[in-house]
Amino acid sequence: MKKRIVLTSVAMVLFSSTCLLAKDFTGSIKIGIFESETKAMEQIKVPIIPAIQAAKTAVPGQVVKAKVDEEDSYLVYEVKILQTTGKKKEVFVDPVTGKVLKIKDD
Repeated sequence: MKKRIVLTSVAMVLFSSTCLLAKDFTGSIKIGIFESETKAMEQIKVPIIPAIQAAKTAVPGQVVKAKVDEEDSYLVYEVKILQTTGKKKEVFVDPVTGKVLKIKDD
């Protein structure tokens, strides 16, 4: 009986943490509320260089690509970083606040 309760509890914790990790982030510029892509781009307040610096602070390594992109229906800076371990990461930075929104494996 105790084994079953423990296994059920562990399964619930794993499921909950997976749901939290899969949850979409919230950025400052929601795609679709502007009449054009140009209007959405005009909302960007942080230049790309400080966004790259924020990404490198979060994930040290060599930046191989940085661009404005759409992720989870938000306009973001997408910074691809090659770590010294050889792993590649994508770092998403809010173009209004300059804060890192999400990091994922590339």
